[in-house]
Amino acid sequence: ANDVDQAVSPPVENIQLLAENGLLGLTTSRECGGIGAPASVVRKYTEILSAACGTTTFIQGQHQSACTLIAAGKNESLKSELLPVFASGKRIVGVAFAHVRRPGPPILRVSQSADGYIFDGSAAWFTGWGVMTDVLIAGTLPDGNYVYVVIPLKQGEALTATPPMELAAMNATGTVSLNCHELFVPRDRTVKVISPETMQESDSLAVLSVTSQIFGMTTAAIRLLRKNYEKSNSGEVLAAVQAVEAELDLARQAVDFWRENSQLSDYLDNALSVRARCIEMGVRAAHCALTASSGGANMRSHTAQRLFREAMFYTLTAQTDAVRRATLKRLTESSQSAAGGLRNPE
Repeated sequence: ANDVDQAVSPPVENIQLLAENGLLGLTTSRECGGIGAPASVVRKYTEILSAACGTTTFIQGQHQSACTLIAAGKNESLKSELLPVFASGKRIVGVAFAHVRRPGPPILRVSQSADGYIFDGSAAWFTGWGVMTDVLIAGTLPDGNYVYVVIPLKQGEALTATPPMELAAMNATGTVSLNCHELFVPRDRTVKVISPETMQESDSLAVLSVTSQIFGMTTAAIRLLRKNYEKSNSGEVLAAVQAVEAELDLARQAVDFWRENSQLSDYLDNALSVRARCIEMGVRAAHCALTASSGGANMRSHTAQRLFREAMFYTLTAQTDAVRRATLKRLTESSQSAAGGLRNPE
């Protein structure tokens, strides 16, 4: 994982290995050539993979998400055509729709023609350039609704990519911006058309979706702490192991409860609070592993350094405005609590 993290290009071999073992079809139904795994199994798989290699997890997760969205759509011919080849890994699809959540004027506009759509502008975030063959991309229609379509990446000058971004974490994911220049997409490539209100409802139900990655990274931090304890026999390191393990267990319980009770009236407030606590837990766990690893953790190639940067990444990934505010609220409360312990006794 450290070698992957330090590479200048995505881990194509890792993705191919997952494809050869059928795991890129995990979220796709058996009828469409996939495994059709229950959501709980997908979450466990994601956690296991995240504990091993964050970069690989993030890239393949784009593909899994795209397949899930296509399967949930109403375009049956598109499902029949694409899901079997995506499930097999013969073609791999990424997503480019985070930009539709940006405030202000749309950066990727879509106009309609008699038989399709014309995309003009930029999709700010696309992960897996150099791995993916297709993209599920969204843009804003004149009425304010969003249209999602899936197309091959090879579109000539109509669809180009910027050079890969220089990221502090997950730098080897091949993350670029996609530029559309009067890109024509036939109407039969449509996955869905949704309103901003529908997207907000979907975002609310997905608040806890990235916690599996945080749990995996936290598990990796615990493993590293245990290795440090075996070397040092330090009571402080053992205490850190026990504290993080206990917090992780409680975090899993909280996430499971609110994931299963999304119909409750106070679901969203509690789900946002739990998400923020998981983010803080991940950063704390990685910080413990970094601290216990001493000066060697300054090396970019060190496992603790990678985990610390991955923890930062999970703070920002899939960050809606509501998640941002909840995270800041949680961090502010933690800071205020810590400040109380710094006051001089009277």
